[in-house]
Amino acid sequence: MPKPKQDSVLSIIVVSYNTKDITLQTLESAVADLKQAKLLDKTMFFVVDNNSQDDSVEAVKNYFNKTKLNHEVIANKDNKGFGGANNQAIAKSQGKYVILLNSDTITQPGAFKTLVETFENNPIDEASAHLSSSSGIKTDRLGIIAPMLLNTDKTIQAQGGNFPTLLSLTAHMLFLDDLPLIGKLLPSTQHTGKNRRMGKDAKELTAVDWLGGTAMMIRREVIDEIGDLDSAIFMYGEDIEYCMRAKRHHWDIAIQPQAKIVHLANASAGSENALRGEIKGYIYLWSKFKPFWQLPLVKLILWLGVLLRMVLFTVVGNWRKAGIYRRILLGFHRL
Repeated sequence: MPKPKQDSVLSIIVVSYNTKDITLQTLESAVADLKQAKLLDKTMFFVVDNNSQDDSVEAVKNYFNKTKLNHEVIANKDNKGFGGANNQAIAKSQGKYVILLNSDTITQPGAFKTLVETFENNPIDEASAHLSSSSGIKTDRLGIIAPMLLNTDKTIQAQGGNFPTLLSLTAHMLFLDDLPLIGKLLPSTQHTGKNRRMGKDAKELTAVDWLGGTAMMIRREVIDEIGDLDSAIFMYGEDIEYCMRAKRHHWDIAIQPQAKIVHLANASAGSENALRGEIKGYIYLWSKFKPFWQLPLVKLILWLGVLLRMVLFTVVGNWRKAGIYRRILLGFHRL
């Protein structure tokens, strides 16, 4: 196994769990882009496998053995979750920039070069970072960026949003952010529907409160200052939590629309585990960061949101989704 180089620019971390074929596709597309950008010899790959049962580990090792890339494969004997698995690789990484890359992504040409150049063109300016106004994109302490995410048909895939507040959570859970006229003006924990902040022709670096962990690139100084992901979150919400901590340390967060990565699976976002995880994530975030008196209100907002979705999916005849939300509602007290 090649050792990481001291002058490493990128550390790419991919967490896999029974995704052998698409994990290989993810690696191949990333390698093709890095080769074109002449960054391949300055990149270290980490693949952390969460005890897959589909020969993912063997397939990934064979791929790296053939390509002779700088890499390390970490094969867990149990499922550490998204945060825990990423943390294992973050602890070993040496890159100037660390990117958490989902195993169901396809890197588009120029993506990594654009992301690296975005950081290089926005050096840290500590003299002004702590004095900056809260409006607009601040590039004096740019710490976390992500590419524009695309669906397989190359339409924009929504990601990121406003930090959780009682108002932003209410707008999201009760569909207030989808209302005509007012929807786009309301803060929402999810920038979807009327609340989507970025169009397909966007070119400028776009400030967001939080962005998704699907393809999150982090400046090394951020990790040195605030640490790694919160491993208490098994999955769903760890990206919001990390951005909240970063913002509290005056790091700026933005999406770079000129870099593009296709995210295949977003279908998993509608699974029962994902929906339960999202709700548990919000409850955890409030327990960690917010005044204790808000938590009962948050649980009420989430409960109403689940109830509303169950009713709507029942009305339109989507019995699968209606059943998922009904089961979540029945077990809500255990979340």
